[in-house]
Amino acid sequence: MTEDPSHIAIIRTDRLGDMVLTLPMFSVLRQRFPDAQRTLITRSYARPLVHDLSDIDNVVYIDEHNEPLHALLHAHAIDAAFFPRPRLSELWAAVRAGVKQRIGSGFRWYSPLFTTRITEHRSDAAFHEAEYNVRMISHAFGGAQPAVHLVSPRLENVATKSSPPWIIIHPGSGGSACDWPAERFGLLAQMLHNKLGAHIVITGIEAERALCDEVHALCPESENLCGALELDDMIDLIASSCVLCANSTGVLHIAAALGVGVVGFYPTTPSMSARRWGPYTKHCVVLACGSGDDMSTISLDAAYAAVQSLL
Repeated sequence: MTEDPSHIAIIRTDRLGDMVLTLPMFSVLRQRFPDAQRTLITRSYARPLVHDLSDIDNVVYIDEHNEPLHALLHAHAIDAAFFPRPRLSELWAAVRAGVKQRIGSGFRWYSPLFTTRITEHRSDAAFHEAEYNVRMISHAFGGAQPAVHLVSPRLENVATKSSPPWIIIHPGSGGSACDWPAERFGLLAQMLHNKLGAHIVITGIEAERALCDEVHALCPESENLCGALELDDMIDLIASSCVLCANSTGVLHIAAALGVGVVGFYPTTPSMSARRWGPYTKHCVVLACGSGDDMSTISLDAAYAAVQSLL
């Protein structure tokens, strides 16, 4: 692009983890275009992640407006829009709104509607997902590839780290990856309670009730908060904990952004691997299975040692 934009939008309306890995784009855009307005277009589920972020000038929650997306884009005079995970309906709304610069994947059948088409196969996992998102800016406007820094949803942790340690067990993943078995999470919880005296908290959405109950049955001393927490409360809980153990899912990325220790369980297929979707932090241990994505090959002893090392 040869013309600097005056109002830039990032359109991201899917999962929580994807949002965490997209937010680093805003600080890069602020440094690159300090005079431009920066708007996030998303849904209200993301409010607890973004309501205090200084790098974002405006947040538009499309599910709280009666106007269609193309009308919102036109009303905000958006002249450049990034689509980290493109959807045809959202891209077509940008076309209808007259958004001049539309940046997205070059591998969709509707990619000709983008004015900048990025030809990186994310499924190859040559970079982390957060890096792919930030790289879109250099693809569109040139220049060196900027560093990536996750954005914490809290200015500081909400509580002092406790003794005994609080450890979160989050056995679900929303079907986004292969999962370490719930039985193993339960045995790990019991081991952490027995050997370390840890206070174990089980979390998950209501749809993951069966998984959480299985973990709780194997560690009855644990606190089962499955389905009991709104996102703001979940963020506070993570911020006040010592370690979170989880499959590849959104809360893992929230913990990484908060600086909380993370033990992540991952398959090895590149499109689902930790290389692309792992916790983007130094305060983590990634446990990957062998070939064939058999998650049961990750041992209980390895998981316990990982938590110990973070504590």
